[in-house]
Amino acid sequence: MSRTIKTVDLSHTSNAYYAPATISTGALVHIAGQPGSTKDGFVPDDYESQIHLALLNLRKVILSSGASIENIAKLTLLIVNYGSANRKHVRPVQRFLRGHRPAITLIPVSKLAVPSWLFEIDALVALPTQSPVSSPSLGITTPWSAPQRAIDVVIIGAGLAGLSAAHEIIRAGHSCIVLEARDRVGGKTWSQSISGSDAVVDVGAAWINDTNQSRVYALAKRYGAELIEQNTKGRVVLEDFEGFDEPTRQKLAEIRDMVEADCQEVDTWKPHSTSLDAVTFEAYLRSHGADDVSLATATVWTRAMLGQEPRDISALYFLNYCKSGGGLLQMRSDRKHGGQYLRIRQGTQLLAKGLAESLPEGVVHLSSPVQSVTQVSKDSIRVHSSSGVYTARKVVTTVPGPVLKTISFTPQLPIAKRAYIDSLSYGYYTKAMMEFTSPFWVEKGFCGLTQSFVGPASVVRDTSSPADKKYVLTCFLCGDPGRTWAALSTRDREVKLLQQLKSLFDYNKVEDDFVQMHTYEWVSDEFSGWGCPCTSLMPGVLDAVGADALREPFGDVHFAGTETAGEWKGYMEGAVRSGERAAGEVVGGLRAIVSKL
Repeated sequence: MSRTIKTVDLSHTSNAYYAPATISTGALVHIAGQPGSTKDGFVPDDYESQIHLALLNLRKVILSSGASIENIAKLTLLIVNYGSANRKHVRPVQRFLRGHRPAITLIPVSKLAVPSWLFEIDALVALPTQSPVSSPSLGITTPWSAPQRAIDVVIIGAGLAGLSAAHEIIRAGHSCIVLEARDRVGGKTWSQSISGSDAVVDVGAAWINDTNQSRVYALAKRYGAELIEQNTKGRVVLEDFEGFDEPTRQKLAEIRDMVEADCQEVDTWKPHSTSLDAVTFEAYLRSHGADDVSLATATVWTRAMLGQEPRDISALYFLNYCKSGGGLLQMRSDRKHGGQYLRIRQGTQLLAKGLAESLPEGVVHLSSPVQSVTQVSKDSIRVHSSSGVYTARKVVTTVPGPVLKTISFTPQLPIAKRAYIDSLSYGYYTKAMMEFTSPFWVEKGFCGLTQSFVGPASVVRDTSSPADKKYVLTCFLCGDPGRTWAALSTRDREVKLLQQLKSLFDYNKVEDDFVQMHTYEWVSDEFSGWGCPCTSLMPGVLDAVGADALREPFGDVHFAGTETAGEWKGYMEGAVRSGERAAGEVVGGLRAIVSKL
C-alpha cells in the first residue's frame, strides 16, 4: 500500500510523538469518537484501561475501512478531568502509533455522552491505494515469471515450531520445504560460542524441564544434550524498598496467592472474561488492594517474563500466560517442574540444529525470507521468497505475529486476525551474560538468583557451565529499566551491571574478576519481529476477537509459533507443540483431499 500521510514539522516539533500538521492523499475516512468500552458495553473504572480499549476500538474501525495506523492523518482526544501533571494517555497512544506521527488535538472535557466514559478518541484517516506486492520491511522483489516448484507444504520459519512441523508432515508421507529468512536455523534459540573455549551462551531461550515439558525434553535426549540443573543451593537476594516489614510481606503473599488462584481458573486454550480482559494487569492488582510493594513485585514478574510493564498488558492475557506454564509459581520456578529448571551445556540451538540435520537434504532453505503468500484457489497456494516461487497445497507459517505484517497475504487475512496481529507488542527484553573468572557468588553462599525492584537488572540467574570452567551471571534487562540501560554505551552498560552485582552479592572484587559481557539486542532483529521472548496483548483484544484468532487457519494457511501455543506459551516447549498442532491440521486436510480423489 502506498504512503498517504506526509508530516509537516516546525523547527521545534520534530522530536514530539505527534505532528503539528499532516498532508494526506487519497479518500478520507472520518471515524466517529471511540470510547473505552468492550463490544458488550462494559466500561472499566480506571482511566488507563479505558484508553487501551478506546485505541483497540479505533484500530478495529481503521482496519475495517481498509487502512492501517500509518494512514492516520489526525487524532482528537477527549479526556474527562484532564490534568497536565498526569498525562496517562501519552504512553498508550505512543505505543499505539509505533512511531507514526499524525496531528493530534487534546480537548479536556467535564464529561462525555455516557457518565462512566473517561476517554474518547476520533480520527481522520487517508485511505491507501493498492501497490504491487512487495515486502514492506525486507525490500525483496521476486519476478512473477520466476520458475515454480510444486510441493505439498511450504513452512515459513526454521525455528523449533517450523522444524517440528516439517518432521511430522514428512513422517505422514508428504513433501515439504522450510523457508528460513536467517542464515541459520533456530529462530529465538541462538547459542554463541565463548571465545577460547567450547562453552556457549544462549542469547535467546535457555531453559527446559524434564517433567511437564515433554516435547522439548525428548528432543534434548534425542540429540545428546548434556543437561545442567539450575543452581538453587544457597541464598537468594532481594533488592527491595526500605521498610519491607511483616505486614508488607503478608500483603505481598496475599496478592501472589490471588494471582496464582485466578490464573488457575483461566482456560488454557480459550481464556474468556470480559471483566479481566477489559483492564490492565496493574488495574486488576490495584482493584484487589495491591500496595506499592506488591505492585513493584508484580512489575518484576511482568518484566522478567515478558519485558512488559503491568500497565501495558491485559490482566486476562497475563493470567493466561501464567496458566500456560502451569501457573505463576511454576512458570517462575527454578526447581523441578519449573520453567527454569534445566539448561543445555551445548546450548539450546542444539535442538534446532538436530531437527534440521535429521530432515532430508534440500528441505531447509536458509536466507529465504518470504515476500508473499497467495491463495490462488482451494489447495493451491503460491509462495514468493527470495530463493524462488513455490506452489503448495498448504502453508504453515511459524514466524512471530509482528513478522506476519511483513508478508503480503492474498486474499487479505481476516479482520479479526489482523486486529489480533496488529495489537501484539513486545516489551523490552535483553539478557546480558556477565562472565567472571570464578563463581564468587557461590563461594559467598549465594545461588546466584536475585530479584530487584530498582535495577537495572530485574532478575539475575547463575548460568555457569562448571565443566567448561565458565562462570556466568545472566542479567535480565527488562521493561522500562532495561530501556534506560540500553541507551548507554557498551562500557557504561557493563559498569552499571557490575555496580549492581557488587551491591547484590557484597563483593568488592567484581570488576577485577570480570571477563566480558555477552548480549544480543532482539529489539533490532527484524526476523524475530523486533523483540523477544513472546508478544503480549493490550486490554480488550481477547474479548473482542477471541483467543483463537491468531492460530485459527485461514483457508489453506495454518499458523504456529510459540505465541499460538496453549501450554508453555513463549517457551521452546510451546513452539514445538504449536508446530505439531499445525502439522496435524495440515496432514488432516491433505488426507481429506486424497479421500475425495
